[in-house]
Amino acid sequence: MLITIWWKAGSGKGTVSKLLAKELGYEIISVWDMKRKLAAEMWINIIEFNKMWDNPENAKEFDLKYEEYQQSLKLSDNIILDSRLWFYAQPKAFKILLDVDEEIAWERIFKAKRETDKNTTKKHAIDEVKERNSNDEARYQKLYNVDLWNPNNYNLVIDTSERTPEEVLQIILDEFKAYKWKKWIAETEEEKKALRKSKAKTKLLKDIALLLALILITCWWLFTILNERKKAEIREDNELNENNEIADVIEELE
Repeated sequence: MLITIWWKAGSGKGTVSKLLAKELGYEIISVWDMKRKLAAEMWINIIEFNKMWDNPENAKEFDLKYEEYQQSLKLSDNIILDSRLWFYAQPKAFKILLDVDEEIAWERIFKAKRETDKNTTKKHAIDEVKERNSNDEARYQKLYNVDLWNPNNYNLVIDTSERTPEEVLQIILDEFKAYKWKKWIAETEEEKKALRKSKAKTKLLKDIALLLALILITCWWLFTILNERKKAEIREDNELNENNEIADVIEELE
């Protein structure tokens, strides 16, 4: 089943995605994979594509290309989609948001020593993290009128600030399993076997519930009939007593 991940800068998305893909046997398709595919379709190299990508005038056009590409994926595909357009392109996927405290995010980014993150001071780095998150929010609010950080847009929101990647992975696995169970989705043979048993058990319980309901309805119907008969007998007895009393009075008068 398709899984989509959206993240805040420094939330550990890369590490968690790799762990999740390994555990589930899924393929990761990232923004960069999509860039390379689209570049190939346009018959240009990735450097030329990135130059076009950096041009604000092309942003909406490229987002539409990403949208079309992601919509072409099947919900049943075993893919982790590292994507900015999950909310529109794959609304029925299992959607995850990785959240993180901005100071902790800075520490993680700084320790990673990425070439693209050249920060001179802690304040500068934290400001950059805030700016990246804010820019993402503003961009997709403008293009799609969607609040990226609204937890209601996700099936699972995890604050990774005080959690290891392994702890985050376990939370995702547990919630994903519960989600698939709720939706009657099975992927592995073990899950399919368990699902068949669960369906059989559910059907049995439904049949028993239906039988009990029929028994209760029958009992209520019989009780109603007997009760009405009893009421009728009481009315007959009362009428008979009244008639006898009237007869006694008439006899005395005579």
